[in-house]
Order: sequence, then C-alpha cells, then structure tokens
Amino acid sequence: MSHRKIHLVLSLVLILCGLFNSIFCEKQQDSQQNINLVLLKKIPSLSQKTEAGHKALAQELFKALIIEDPRKNIIFSPVAISIALVTLSLGIKSTTRTNLIEDLGLDLRKIQVLDKDKHLVQTWNELVKQEQLKHKDILFIDNNRKIKQMFLQEIDRVHEVDIQTIDFKDTEKTKKAINHYVAEKIHKKIKDLITHLDPQTVLCLVNYVFFKGIWERAFQSNLTQKEDFFVNENTKVQVDMMRKTERMVYSRSEELLATMVKMPYKGNVSIILVLPDVGQFHFALKEITAKRARLQKASDFRLVHLVLPKFKISSKINLKHLLPKIAVKDVPTTTATTQSITKKASLSILEAVHQAEIEVSEHGLITDAAKDADVWKVPVDTKEVPVVVKFNRPFLLFVEDQMTQRDLFVGKVLNPKTE
Repeated sequence: MSHRKIHLVLSLVLILCGLFNSIFCEKQQDSQQNINLVLLKKIPSLSQKTEAGHKALAQELFKALIIEDPRKNIIFSPVAISIALVTLSLGIKSTTRTNLIEDLGLDLRKIQVLDKDKHLVQTWNELVKQEQLKHKDILFIDNNRKIKQMFLQEIDRVHEVDIQTIDFKDTEKTKKAINHYVAEKIHKKIKDLITHLDPQTVLCLVNYVFFKGIWERAFQSNLTQKEDFFVNENTKVQVDMMRKTERMVYSRSEELLATMVKMPYKGNVSIILVLPDVGQFHFALKEITAKRARLQKASDFRLVHLVLPKFKISSKINLKHLLPKIAVKDVPTTTATTQSITKKASLSILEAVHQAEIEVSEHGLITDAAKDADVWKVPVDTKEVPVVVKFNRPFLLFVEDQMTQRDLFVGKVLNPKTE
C-alpha cells in the first residue's frame, strides 16, 4: 500500500481518536495536543489532489472488504462515509481540524457546499430531492457524559445529524434500542445492525444510505423474464433478467479480460457495470482499481443489447474495525506515540457502522421508445448488429458522479438473489 493512501485513511482514524478529546468536557494534557499536532505534520496534505484522495479511500475500502467477505455481495458509499467522518471532526479543535480536512481533500468551513466538492455535494443533495437517494446519519452519545453544547450546535448548523443520548452501560438493552430507533427512522427492518457494544462506549455512529436510481431510458418491464444466473461453477439461481437494446457507452479490455457498459441515471450520475469474462472474475477484481481508468478511456458509443438482472443488495460495514485495519498495518511508526494512537484500544469507546443498499430495476424516465431522443433511437432499417452483453455471472458496479467522475457507490454482485 502506498504511503499516500495509508496517510489518507490514517487521517480518518485520527479524526475518530481526536474526536473524544473535544466532544466531552474532560481535561486534556497539553503534551497530548502537541503530540497530535506533531503527528499531523507528518501527514502530507492531499488538498491539491482531492480526486486522488477520494479514489484512494474507495479503493482501499474495496480491497479490504473483498478480503473480509470474499463470498458476499458488497456495496458501500465512500462519499457517505467521508461526510459522516468529516461531520464528526467538527468536535476537534480548529487547527487540528483544518489539517485533517485537508488530508481528506475537503473544506469543512462550508460543509454544505464543501467548496472544493461543491458539484459533488449538489449532486448528492439533488439525488435526495429526486428520491433516488436516502441518507441518514444518527449519532448516539452516552448520557452519562457531559457534552459540549458548542459541538452539538456546530453539527446542527452545518449538517443534518440526528443526535440521541443513550445509556451504554446496559449493552443488551442499548443494542435493541439503537436497532429499533434506526429501523423507525429509515422505515426499514434491519436485522442485527448493532451486534456488539462495549459498556465503555461513549459514542455510536450509524451512517445509512440507500440508492435506487431512475434510468434516463427505462427497461421495458414486459421484456423481463426468468433466467439462470451462474454464481459459480456449481451454483446457479433463477433471477428476473431485464433487457433492452440501445446505444450506450461500451468498452472491451483484453488486458482486464472484461467488458464494460455505462448508462445514465436521472440527474448527473451514471452506473458503470463491469462484466469479467467467464472464469476471470477474481483476476478482474484484483486488477480493476488499477486498470478501470484505461477501460473507460477506451470506451465507445455502441449499439448494445443488454441483459441485466434486477437486484437489491446491501452491506453492513464496521468502520471502527475496518479503518484501523487498512491504515495501521503498514504505517511507518517512528515513535511509541504513533503506535499508541493507532492501537485498537484507542478506538474502544467508539462504534461506527455504515449500512449501504442499492436497488436496480426497470424504472426510468422514458418508457416509450417512440418518444426517445433521436441520438438513442435504433433505426428500423439499420444494418448495425448490436453487441450482446449478458450479466448472467458475477460483476462489478460503480455509481459515478458524471462531472467529477467520483464514485458515489462501489459494489460487487456475486449473487443477485441475496441481499
């Protein structure tokens, strides 16, 4: 792992570590503040490489999740995770906060427009207004602690976070209470969202995001029919396969041994679907982060007959467990202090969960091909033979902001029949 990527995720961990020193009214030694500032000076700023920073975060999270759950579907939102952690960093003193936010490539001073990420946040908010996206941050804080009102006021001013106080000492009762409250707020039953709580927990963050895009050009539901999806050599499942023939962004890579299509959703987002060749899924998965840009660069506007399963998948990610795991392992530690800050014990009072879901169906803006724009129409007398791309085996997906080309969601679909 490159030092730049390590430093990015380490800065996220430092946000979490530093958060508790300023949310609660407890004295902090000057020496510890000096130590934190020294450590921060060792982290190179990514403020001039915002895109690289966000892509690094998405790539490292994806790699770690693949290792954690090699046989499961994966979906997560690097944007939602970043927004949640940046919001929490409001509790950190201004000097420290500025350095940390630069490392994230964001400008916290105006989190609602995020200066350097203005278009990205506008897109995110538009998706919410269009009911393509649901996003909820819920922060549970130990009611045995005295909370700084300034922290609560600042969070309330810049970002919509539902803050609840709760007693973490009775862990079983608290787990049930948190799961029940979250289910009510997102109007969905989620089993075992919080499965473990330390009695010493002082803060629990639940970051929930759900995406169901509206296609610019819908699939015709009357063409959807049951077909086999080959999970692996020994397993196949029956799924609803959607289909349509239209012009779309298409690319084929012999280097990656995969085929890519890209289609627009309503607004400024698109979905990129990558279909590895038969027997080459693990190879493509390993190479996708390095070679996806080349695959997109070589794309063309082609007539494609697309066959794609309807699916809905979800993932629960324990950020407390995952972030230190991908950041700490190879971080060069020059002092014992660095080790003490990145040890698991440093995060024992935090629980942070990211729950992401995505649903893909026929639903779209234009349902009548006769009303479609000329550029998308397939002439009746055309001699062009469409390229057939059939997603009947495991594939990868990326929901991308078209302007910034930043990933809003990253996913791996191994079995569309299991959420």
